[in-house]
Amino acid sequence: MLAGLPSRLSRVTGLRSLRLRLMGVVLASLALPLAGALYFFDQQLDQRLSSARELARHLTEDGVERQRDLIGEARNLLSVLALVPAVRDAAHGNTDACVATLAPMPRQHRWTTGVWVADPNGLLICDTTGPGSGISLREREYFQRALDTKSFVLSEVVIGKRSGKPLILAVQPVLVNGEVERVLGVAIDLAWLTDLVKVTKQDDARILVLDRRGVLIARQPDPEGWVGRSLAEFPHIRRMLAESSGAFEGESADGLNRIWAFRHSPETDTVFAVGMPTGPIVADAQRDLLRGLVLLGIAGLLSVAALWSLLHASVLRWMRVLSQAATRIGAGDVGTVVEARGAPDEIRLVANAFNDMSGRLKRREQELRAAMEEARAGSRAKEDFLATMSHEIRTPMNGVIGFADMLLETPLTAEQRRYASQVREAGRSLLTVINDVLDLSKLEAGKLDLVCVPFRLDDLADRCQAIVRLAAEQKGLEIHTSVSAAARGYVLGDPDRVRQILLNLLGNAVKFTDTGSVRLTVKAMGDESGPRRYTFTVSDTGIGVPEDRQPELFQRFSQLDRGRGGTGLGLAICHRLVELMGGEIGVESRPGVGSTFWFSLPLQPASAPERDDHDGGAPHHHQPSSRGARILLAEDLAMNRDLVIAMLTRAGHHVDAVPDGAAAVTAVQERAYDLVLMDVQMPVMDGLEATRRIRALPGAMGRIPILALSAGVLAVEVERCRQAGMDDHLAKPLEKNRLLAAVDHWNGEGRRTDINAGPARLADTPAD
Repeated sequence: MLAGLPSRLSRVTGLRSLRLRLMGVVLASLALPLAGALYFFDQQLDQRLSSARELARHLTEDGVERQRDLIGEARNLLSVLALVPAVRDAAHGNTDACVATLAPMPRQHRWTTGVWVADPNGLLICDTTGPGSGISLREREYFQRALDTKSFVLSEVVIGKRSGKPLILAVQPVLVNGEVERVLGVAIDLAWLTDLVKVTKQDDARILVLDRRGVLIARQPDPEGWVGRSLAEFPHIRRMLAESSGAFEGESADGLNRIWAFRHSPETDTVFAVGMPTGPIVADAQRDLLRGLVLLGIAGLLSVAALWSLLHASVLRWMRVLSQAATRIGAGDVGTVVEARGAPDEIRLVANAFNDMSGRLKRREQELRAAMEEARAGSRAKEDFLATMSHEIRTPMNGVIGFADMLLETPLTAEQRRYASQVREAGRSLLTVINDVLDLSKLEAGKLDLVCVPFRLDDLADRCQAIVRLAAEQKGLEIHTSVSAAARGYVLGDPDRVRQILLNLLGNAVKFTDTGSVRLTVKAMGDESGPRRYTFTVSDTGIGVPEDRQPELFQRFSQLDRGRGGTGLGLAICHRLVELMGGEIGVESRPGVGSTFWFSLPLQPASAPERDDHDGGAPHHHQPSSRGARILLAEDLAMNRDLVIAMLTRAGHHVDAVPDGAAAVTAVQERAYDLVLMDVQMPVMDGLEATRRIRALPGAMGRIPILALSAGVLAVEVERCRQAGMDDHLAKPLEKNRLLAAVDHWNGEGRRTDINAGPARLADTPAD
């Protein structure tokens, strides 16, 4: 609210208004000269671009005419040489006279690089460099065309093998009694193109000669790297090839904008083009405009200075005082008071209004601070309550669920096994309530963070089905999973949260279906190269939901059938999670027929990771360790000590137990242990302080793996364990398989080797 206060108070004081009026006067006085300067710039630019266009046209015409003239000269030269006896008799073996006649030609006619004579079979008889060396011209296109037409022909532009220059070959067959007796040829050098570039007086001017396919056969300047390349893909080249002549402005192959003039040369079936860069032309016009604007700006500054001096003495000085006061209020000093003694009456009225507003802002700030502190206190109290509730319930539930599991592993009668199972399931149901409340609290507070890792949807779907299969089979239900081929690859997302949603929907489907089946389908829509929409559908043949009750499904604490159990939070959490991941969720249902719950998520297809460590929530199955570990257990509650000792000793481990952190520190120094299982909240010394003291011990004692056994599962509580130096976190109630797997890991490959490395691993324990 205070951030925008200076701007609002400036409008109240009129400072901005006066400045705007001053700016308006200056702009009005400069508007006509500015418009004139812009008009002059526009005219100058048009004139210069038009001149460049005309120059390009002129050079194009001149180039084509020059080429035509050279072709005429070449034709005349060949006609004269055909009558020279030394050339005429060369076909009869007198090649020395032929060479002597042809050798001076490149000096006498600067436009040619050489002249040659060949017999009708294409065998070179002599040229300007000497007698024929056995070179055959029979396969050359232009030679064959001269034989076929028995008339003067021109080649396409070629690159001379000896000179490396672009050339046009003029070829004249000599007929005797209607048959070709010999063939004369002259190479026309295209180096004169460089002269045309010099005429433009532009470093970036370009002259091009293209064949009918768009292949560059001559370029000035810098032919290297360009001649022989096809430029047909460029729009300006395609236009040149499509039309006989013209002029236009467009981007060149080197990225510069140029004015192009071009013309087709029918004699050589080539396109002759001249390109004039527009950049220097525009830059010259801009320099002229800049000079005009500088002069105009100087005049404007002088006008502003004069008006400013006039206004400052009477008004603006006081306006600045008000503006500075507004700035101080915007910075948080809402108690600022403006002293306006000696100011004009109008300014004093504004200052009084300003001071009144400042006082009201001060009172409002105090009220807001009090309300904010009250809200923060309420939020902290809520978080503390949830953390305490979770901890106090999880601690005894650790014993209830743990001993129920242990009891079920002993010989029992059917009735005893049923009672023990009901105790375990009741404990798990209460744990589900706790987890749901924690998840909902995180979602409402915006503190639930999503991860983004690669995982397979088909694997996740199969594992979710495996988790609920036992419950379905106990009710005689069939359960099926169908994942389309398009949805079987890796995707980027949060597999734990997708699993949480699927398990909730599958669990509800099994819970509310007495006969029939439950089906999970996964489909993908969209292009594989970008984000795709994945739709998950859970269908059942259960009791269904009346249409008028369906809107209640995704509301908190909504239970349509309390006899089926549940907290009424699961679908509300699913709804929030799907929205958090950018998706949608919905339901279609008919009473007595069944229900179909669906949700869709935008997920990015991903490549398979080097190592797929994320199991998508698969059940953990313990593989026994190769050796028993010597373990120190620090736990203040005897019930929990007995439970953990029973779990570990049955797995072949040796356990020493102590009731507090201080005893744990002493025990580590008296005996060598493979690892420590550390409760967090204990009397005498808590687990965090005990961990810090163990980490300060020298040598191997300070590097012993320490695993937290804690009923605190909130992210902030897990982070405290990491900061204290713990390596892993196991949430209560403990799951035996997870406990044994963690012990085996830290008793083997996970053991610390360097105390400076810090905690090697600390799992982010989800509420579920």
